[in-house]
Amino acid sequence: ASIFIDQVREYAIFAMDTEGVITTWNKGAERMKGYSEKEATGQYYGMLFTEEDQRQGKPQEELQATRERGQFEQEGWRRKKDGSLFWAGITLTAIYCDKGKLAGFTKVTKDLTEKMFAEEAILHKNEKLTTVNRDLDTFIYTASHDLKAPILNIDGLMQRLLVVLEESAIQDPEIDELTSHIQTSIVRFKSTIEDLTTVSRLQRSMDGESDTEKVDVEAVYEDILADVGFLFDKFRFPCRVTSDFQVRELRFSRKNFRSVLYNLLSNAIKYRADGGGCEISVKTSKEGEWFVLEVRDNGLGMSERCQEQL
Repeated sequence: ASIFIDQVREYAIFAMDTEGVITTWNKGAERMKGYSEKEATGQYYGMLFTEEDQRQGKPQEELQATRERGQFEQEGWRRKKDGSLFWAGITLTAIYCDKGKLAGFTKVTKDLTEKMFAEEAILHKNEKLTTVNRDLDTFIYTASHDLKAPILNIDGLMQRLLVVLEESAIQDPEIDELTSHIQTSIVRFKSTIEDLTTVSRLQRSMDGESDTEKVDVEAVYEDILADVGFLFDKFRFPCRVTSDFQVRELRFSRKNFRSVLYNLLSNAIKYRADGGGCEISVKTSKEGEWFVLEVRDNGLGMSERCQEQL
């Protein structure tokens, strides 16, 4: 068996007495650690540890853990004869005589330096990839959000232009074709922005990230009013919107809050009562731990049949 062990060169294998003094030393140990059998035999195995580990008593801790458990496994830095370090995977095993008394220890060491550096490189690349993905996701979210207001304004201006053309009774096939192309482009642009938003939302969901943030209610409200202003020109009616923000900030998804408030306001404008302007009031308040958003209008409302479908 000793001849076989001596021929194993990929692993450093050596035996120790009960106090950790080296008694055997194979060729693999010579190659890996740099000490000849003559140099290593009779030495305390603690010389194979870094100076810091020696000061902290790590060799003694290993032996004690092996006495208690029968076997001890660990990865860590170990020192060669020339002072250089390598990352080692070690297995320390207690050896007992026939009467069950501790006779010594065997230690098997494998050089895992290349494996450790490869894992670190992969980890570093994964961290960089995660950062790139996060930056890309942030860009997509920011771009999709920042482009919404301009495209809505363009859409509003387009609707206003159509009203002007209709009132001017201008009938020009070329103008009709151009306005049709513009409207189609606006619809496609909106769809692209929505796709970007969906991708961003999906990525954040997969990453387990929350987009909860501090939301300035009034700022979102003013932003929406600027976007829906074109509806006043499109439908040509007076509209009075009032606000009462008893709660001015909340922690929520800004885009989701904006979407809710935008839909409520735009629907109130679109589905106003026949033959008159619209009256809309927006109020925020607190009921216990709940944030309450209340939007009232003088619109048509919903029939009982439609309400049953909600």
